[in-house]
Amino acid sequence: MRPIYCPLCEQDQTRRVEQKTRHGLTVTTVLCHGCGLVYHNPVIEDQDRLALGLSPRQLHTNEPINPRHQRRVQRRTAYQLDFLKPWVRPGQQGLEVGAGLGVLSSTLQQYGVQMLGVEPDPQQAEYARQQYDLSIITGRFEEVELSGHKFDLILGSHVIEHFPAPLNFLIRARSLARPEARLFLETPNLLVPKVGPRRVFSIPHNFYFTPQTLTWLLLKAGWQVEKTRIFRRDSFMVMARAAQPQTPALDPRHAALVWQAIYRHRCLYYLKFLFVLRKIPAWQRGWMYHFQEY
Repeated sequence: MRPIYCPLCEQDQTRRVEQKTRHGLTVTTVLCHGCGLVYHNPVIEDQDRLALGLSPRQLHTNEPINPRHQRRVQRRTAYQLDFLKPWVRPGQQGLEVGAGLGVLSSTLQQYGVQMLGVEPDPQQAEYARQQYDLSIITGRFEEVELSGHKFDLILGSHVIEHFPAPLNFLIRARSLARPEARLFLETPNLLVPKVGPRRVFSIPHNFYFTPQTLTWLLLKAGWQVEKTRIFRRDSFMVMARAAQPQTPALDPRHAALVWQAIYRHRCLYYLKFLFVLRKIPAWQRGWMYHFQEY
């Protein structure tokens, strides 16, 4: 575990949000006063996982690959494809970071995109190869050799929150991008979490974003957000185009909004029976996954 400064503010002016112990790791989650970014400090690095003898998937969940998990990934992919379609063209070169089971990459290949996946978990990487005949590199994105490759479409579905250095991830993605490339990301929305208060801040997620904090981080790394889709509860998606890195104009007032959202969720999750409603498919379709875009 490694102490860090806020990658947006480059300072360490924080308040503690939560502290928990799992797998023998005591993890402290903090809120940055300067921008509202929430993260573990110290962050959990790959050597911490290796010391515990856990695969990336085992650190995240003990649930095996099963039909229920596959259906959940397929539902998510359907929402993502609806968002992605305006930017998808046959003949594009695509890269999916954290390819998982390969469902999104496989779907995009059906639209003529030549996909390459990077997946750190050997079990999921092998599943994607066997099930969908995908080209998957097993390894961490920070370490795999991709020199000579340039991509039109780079994707990260529920992956940026896992990185101990998300700014470095975005900068490396930018270095692999063609001039007109697009970057697609989906990540949990800290302003409207789906899971209960005890599960919002998990061991494998080093960072917790809002649409605003992710937009600022993208701008700093050389990506300009073109479109954002925010679900009423659970997650949000962004599409960004390759641009020049800029220094974002951070607003410290955002930190108060994030703190209020965390406190509100702790109070209302049980009072509004969200722990029941979020499991009802009709409620998910009719309310939770309605969205706004800008």
